Amino acid sequence: MTSAADLGPTSQDLEPQILLFAPYCGGVAYRHLLQPAVAQLHQGEWRGERPLADGSSHPFILSWQGEPAPLEQHACALQFPKLPDFGYSFTIPAYEVVYWLMQRQDNQLPESFWRWLLTGEQPGNSNSSS
Repeated sequence: MTSAADLGPTSQDLEPQILLFAPYCGGVAYRHLLQPAVAQLHQGEWRGERPLADGSSHPFILSWQGEPAPLEQHACALQFPKLPDFGYSFTIPAYEVVYWLMQRQDNQLPESFWRWLLTGEQPGNSNSSS
């Protein structure tokens, strides 16, 4: 039998956290994206796939641990089930995890996540010279 606690936080339970994350993630105008992303934060992981240039893809698991507050540091791990010896570990504020989860489309994280992971490029920064 499933209890209410097994289902995770309700929309009403998440409302205070949505308001806490909003200033870091585009504001309350993005509530429709914030709510599912904050709910996912409570799950501790998200499974997706990374598309490759040849049309194939690599499934991955992005997991994290930490308190669900915007500035709390989360220990994250990115694992590729088909490549068990290959993965990444990093620590970032919770709002970054939520922001990336807000930008996911279907089962893919945004390109900005991969650029950050692979090159350290921060979203909104350009490498062009004046």
